[in-house]
Amino acid sequence: MKRNLLLLATLLLFISGKIFAQRSCASWEHLQEQIKNDPAFAKKIQDNEKKFENYLRGNQNTRTTPVTIPVVVHVVYNTTEQNISDDQVQSQIDVMNEDFTASNKDYNGYDAGYGSVKGDMSIKFCVAQTRHVATTKKSFGFADQVKKTKTGGDDAIDPEHTLNIWVCNLGQNLLGYAQFPGGKPETFGIVILYSAFGRGSQYNLLSAYNLGRTATHEIGHCLGLRHIWGDSRCGNDLVDDTPLHDAANFGCPGEGHRSTCTGTPLEMWMNYMDYTDDKCMYFFSDGQVARANFFMSTDPQLLTIVNSGACTTGPGNKLITAKQPSVEINNEDFALYPTITTGMIDVEYSSANNGLAQVNIYNQSGMLVMKQQMAVVAGANSKQFDLGKLGNGFYLVGIIRNDRRTVQKIIVQH
Repeated sequence: MKRNLLLLATLLLFISGKIFAQRSCASWEHLQEQIKNDPAFAKKIQDNEKKFENYLRGNQNTRTTPVTIPVVVHVVYNTTEQNISDDQVQSQIDVMNEDFTASNKDYNGYDAGYGSVKGDMSIKFCVAQTRHVATTKKSFGFADQVKKTKTGGDDAIDPEHTLNIWVCNLGQNLLGYAQFPGGKPETFGIVILYSAFGRGSQYNLLSAYNLGRTATHEIGHCLGLRHIWGDSRCGNDLVDDTPLHDAANFGCPGEGHRSTCTGTPLEMWMNYMDYTDDKCMYFFSDGQVARANFFMSTDPQLLTIVNSGACTTGPGNKLITAKQPSVEINNEDFALYPTITTGMIDVEYSSANNGLAQVNIYNQSGMLVMKQQMAVVAGANSKQFDLGKLGNGFYLVGIIRNDRRTVQKIIVQH
């Protein structure tokens, strides 16, 4: 009888979602699905690794200017419990701001002798928007359904200027997953289990994952970082200053824990890209910082996100969302779309006066690469431009009329 009661209690705990044996991230599986379904993406991954080697050889692996990344948080919920509060969302942003500036209180914990390679990403985050969206779906997997309104989730918001974060009830015992750089812009970002998002005893969080480190781990993937064990026994995470790991570590390994790989090095289980509990991961390495810097300075989408200017600093160094610059020229409205294109863009406008507008397109170095005059006709109208001859990257489109100017960023991605 006692055994039956114990089994029943265990089952009830499992159903309620309170049993979560160990960290599980599906970013690697998600990447493999992308590679399988998109040969062009697979080639892009290979090309990026070659470029990364050249980047390091050129001693370009340092960045002294901090960057700020605006985020849109989509809370996609089926129950009241899953509809987490804006305060819980902000608690997660606070964690990210600490972890990505090496200002977290546990940064100087046990480091297995790797203190000389502990890095600082110099990245801060601000909330551009928080959305609460009800869904009829009980849970989501890692096939990106939560990122699309038509499949029960919520479409990405302005993915060329913001990092999108989806918080939901993940199935398959997952804590989260992320998309690596180079994939479809509209699905770029991270997905986190609602009970592993944020920090604080006042929130209904899983006990081992209640410090917000799941989001830190997943954002690492968005910046190009691999799992520290290379997703295979003694695998390669493509970073030079992290030791070989047998496999993922779970829980909190003891001090002096060694790998059985070549050289039996001490494992860096306190690195954010391992699978340890939240309280036992607390730094990135310098090599991981260099790899993240490479992607932030070469990937077209990350380039526009970190240069979006959507965040600014307010009183008390609190990050706030800045007002977007006006796109009104002399009482005439101009809009560009799509902002991520394979070639064609439309300039839509509304004007009460006939005339001409100058359209100038600049590359990321500020060089004028294309210019054209556009006839403006009174009343609503639009003009189409073909940018198909431009290479992949982000560009600034400037529209000038009557000594007034507006500028908007676009990404060309063939």
